Amino acid sequence: MRKTTRITLAITVICMALAGCGSASEPSTTAHAVRSVDSQCSAGADVFTECVITLTDTRQVDCIVYSTNGKQAGLSCDWSHVSVADKEPAR
Repeated sequence: MRKTTRITLAITVICMALAGCGSASEPSTTAHAVRSVDSQCSAGADVFTECVITLTDTRQVDCIVYSTNGKQAGLSCDWSHVSVADKEPAR
């Protein structure tokens, strides 16, 4: 009886491990494929700076850059409102 329980447990663990090995769909454009070609940032801000970043596919995204002690500490972009966001980039 113990041998059957161990085999059942082993099979269950193996099946659960294999269940997580599915394939995921690829994004239409990888993160490394779209790069910034231009950025225009507001001047004179101490901690937060607003930047408009133009990507290689001509889309523009608004970002906030957080800086402390002269060092860039964080970046947050509004990807929901990217200009021309409803169109797929040319491939």
